[in-house]
Amino acid sequence: MNPFNSQGDDNPFMDSAPSYPNAAFTSDRTSPRRYQPLDDDSDDNTTVGSTGHFNAFPSSTQQQQSSPYSRQSPNIFTKSTAKAYSNHQFLNRTPSLKPRDGSSLTPRAEYTSQESPKRHRRTEIVISEDEDEDDTEEIDLRSTLNGSPRRSFRGSAISSERFLDPPKPIFSPQTFAEANPTTVSLLDQETRATKEYETQSAYSDASTAYSGSSYISQHEAEKAGFDESEYFATSLDGNIMQNIDNGYRPNQKKKKLTKRKVRLVASGGSGNLVLENPIPTELKNVLTRTESPFGEFTNMTYTACTSDPDNFIENGFTLRTAKYGRETEIVICITMYNEDEYSFARTMHGVMKNVAHLCSRQKSKVWGKDSWKKIQVVIIADGRNKVNESVLELLTASGCYQDNLARPYVNNQKVNAHLFEYTTQISIDENLKFKGDEKNLAPVQVLFCLKEKNQKKINSHRWLFNAFCPVLDPNVIILLDVGTKPDNHAIYNLWKAFDRDSNVAGAAGEIKAMKGKGWINLLNPLVASQNFEYKMSNILDKPLESIFGYISVLPGALSAYRYIALKDHEDGSGGPLTSYFKGEDLLSAHDNKENKENTKSNFFEANMYLAEDRILCWELVSKKNDNWILKFVKSATGETDVPETIAEFIAQRRRWINGAFFAALYSLYNCNKIWATDHSYARKFFLHIEFFYQFISLVFSFFSLSNFYLTFYFLTGSLISYKEIGRAGFWIFTIFNYLCICVLTSMFIVSIGNRPHASKKIFKTLIILLTVCALYAFVVGLIFVFTAIENFSKGGTSSYVLISIVVSLLSTYGLYTLMSILYMDPWHMVTSSIQYFLMIPSYTCTLQIFAFCNTHDVSWGTKGDNNPTEDKSNQYIIERNDRGEFEAVIIDTNIDEVYLETLYNIRSKRSSNKLNVGNNIVTKQVLEGEDYAKDVRTKVVLVWMIANLFFIMTMLQVYEPGETHKNLYLAFILWMVAILSLFRAIGSLGYLLQSSARFLVESKSKWFNKKQGYGIPGHNPLN
Repeated sequence: MNPFNSQGDDNPFMDSAPSYPNAAFTSDRTSPRRYQPLDDDSDDNTTVGSTGHFNAFPSSTQQQQSSPYSRQSPNIFTKSTAKAYSNHQFLNRTPSLKPRDGSSLTPRAEYTSQESPKRHRRTEIVISEDEDEDDTEEIDLRSTLNGSPRRSFRGSAISSERFLDPPKPIFSPQTFAEANPTTVSLLDQETRATKEYETQSAYSDASTAYSGSSYISQHEAEKAGFDESEYFATSLDGNIMQNIDNGYRPNQKKKKLTKRKVRLVASGGSGNLVLENPIPTELKNVLTRTESPFGEFTNMTYTACTSDPDNFIENGFTLRTAKYGRETEIVICITMYNEDEYSFARTMHGVMKNVAHLCSRQKSKVWGKDSWKKIQVVIIADGRNKVNESVLELLTASGCYQDNLARPYVNNQKVNAHLFEYTTQISIDENLKFKGDEKNLAPVQVLFCLKEKNQKKINSHRWLFNAFCPVLDPNVIILLDVGTKPDNHAIYNLWKAFDRDSNVAGAAGEIKAMKGKGWINLLNPLVASQNFEYKMSNILDKPLESIFGYISVLPGALSAYRYIALKDHEDGSGGPLTSYFKGEDLLSAHDNKENKENTKSNFFEANMYLAEDRILCWELVSKKNDNWILKFVKSATGETDVPETIAEFIAQRRRWINGAFFAALYSLYNCNKIWATDHSYARKFFLHIEFFYQFISLVFSFFSLSNFYLTFYFLTGSLISYKEIGRAGFWIFTIFNYLCICVLTSMFIVSIGNRPHASKKIFKTLIILLTVCALYAFVVGLIFVFTAIENFSKGGTSSYVLISIVVSLLSTYGLYTLMSILYMDPWHMVTSSIQYFLMIPSYTCTLQIFAFCNTHDVSWGTKGDNNPTEDKSNQYIIERNDRGEFEAVIIDTNIDEVYLETLYNIRSKRSSNKLNVGNNIVTKQVLEGEDYAKDVRTKVVLVWMIANLFFIMTMLQVYEPGETHKNLYLAFILWMVAILSLFRAIGSLGYLLQSSARFLVESKSKWFNKKQGYGIPGHNPLN
């Protein structure tokens, strides 16, 4: 049976039908759409000298044997000519250890040829211990009681299986030395590159220049005397670029095209266009692995998907990971629009290093050397005519894309997405340098989904959740944005949160602002203020919400979800994903020019779904008859690029503020849904405490403009009462008061009629003037405090405002500093705090005013649009031949020539590693019902502005500017700031104590289990 053909037809793209796939074993869970995995948990072959199915050496010598400088016995490890052997066949029979004809019999070969066949019985060695270098697992019994909910708990529960000791070595190192008396000097580069084995065996990976032990850790390499600089005298990057010399120039002539007719995969009564395409020769020559039963390292699969994401499976489409019969533990989704190649390389290289880290966890029950088969990386580009061409070049260089294949139509049927599937071994870092096995990277299964149309990020998530995940059926889904660089352990730490607690539905990582080399980006006050904001949010806000179990938003740049928690209710009554994708339906309604009524009725919901991730978080926690919670994982960190210009910053925060405001109203209005869940009464009580805190924060946010002006007015008005400067205090106060009023009024006018990208200088000028007002208020406040303290020391009475100011300062600066020190991350207080406090008026006024003045705008995105014309000049035509088989004519280009040109373009960009900032031209979207939307926008702004003005006028009538020491309103505002800050600090401290207590309990449990003998092979403490 051909696993590439659901109808049982012969595969037209392979010389012979492959055997049944050997899946990477994760658990006993099965699916009717998958092939049943065989006993062997590895479908690839191991390299010579690496740990494989047959190893006659103890662990202390294995690393030495994998070293390229050691010489193995040629008769035992010479590659066999039997290429067709599968791993399954290899395990079912005794390995043939007889030398080939014409070769001499070494003492070692003679000894092993007499070995008893019983030594090679199929015996599974079960090692229960799951302890890794930095974070060990719990014992089997505890994993059963508190682990990730799966269909099977294999590997997590104690079973009746007998623990067998690992096989003993046949020889000691001395015996091996006697059997191989000949010594060989270090192989030079030329010898190693040309002196390859002539044939390949069933347990051989490849015959390339980089063949060897894959993704061996640096510590192991150093321990074995491994000299990377000598072994890889020519790096992968140098090897792959060797044909691109200084004299090479791309061929400017028209590419030569060739036609070929291929037989397609039948699906029901029609044919889906699925092609198996060989990778370029230059790429194949540098790969460590080239052998696979499925050809996944040497062929790329292209699928022209004419289905919508909701009917992906019903229309006969599938993914080749499912064809291979592999179980998927993690799906990592990277969404992108038109980001540049440096941002993409930074994210993708970080993902590949995370996969390599999972493969290096040799003691884990779930992860290990071949665990890359349990991970699927999905890259979704939002629009074929929008994606950056340089990003496509990087994907081409890594083997994941071929430009000549994508066409907009198949048999006059619109192609919605182009799917490119390939298992790549090449990674390109942000310096556009090629990395591979010499940097301990593992293979990565990549699915590149290139959407034909630009349909926004939420539609990209629809492809992920409704099309790909039902096929892959993962346990955990990781979401990343292009530009986010996860740290090397981020993916594992996010996954571990789900593995430890079975009721965790979502997890948020810590997002850090990218500070650049030597923190040079902090010289930009806008970047520094965002760095401080992100840090304090991860120290105070996220831990507080994590303690209650409900995080208001999981950042799309680095977050994770449990797939079974996202699924809708089985009775068809909806669920998290239905609510989540309602935002796309509303966006489509606005784009539909014929549906005016729908546009009007859904105006408020459209603003709410600007922050659709907040709606998803709420739907998970309030899911009926479940008790899902959300968790903050501080150990999972990722750096992201933050806006560096005023225009990008305002455009980004406009969507954040409007979406957060309307989403908060939605969650507070529906807070009674918590009582339909299975949360405990204690959890429900604490969730209502969090709702009350969010309500207070929402009220303060609504009146933030008036609170800012009144605080500024009363605090700076204290200059009037200073007799030392006479009337100068009055005039200084009057000038700055009028300046503040003019700036705020101008902000309304500019926000209603202008876009940030079109009025950069105006917005920048207004922000600078607001910063000057804030600096003036800060200086006057210090003068007031010192004067009040001096009067108190002379016997004067203390005032409420003085105490309030001191308490407010301690609750902000003091608590910020204290909690940062407790979290052992205080440097932002030194490098970014001043910039942030000076930018507070801009956060409070500029962003708030612009957001409310643009509630009619429900568009997405903050980046530019290249806006080319769609190409509809060609398409695929599928026809039936005389035998009833589906065929299509494919027009090919010389992929080797295209690949060399791609490498040339990549190398030419290395001289200047700067982000190519585009013109940020945003296409104006004319929405049906726009007049109605603007009318509602005007009403919202009027209500908000009049409410704030009424509050301001009331306070001005009650208190005089020169009576600051008697102003109870000012004291109330300052005390509320102190109380809210203290509440956040208490929650953050609780999170820190909870994490520390859990660490101590788990460490004690692991130590006790080891002492009792749990998890030790060959020892059962229950007997």
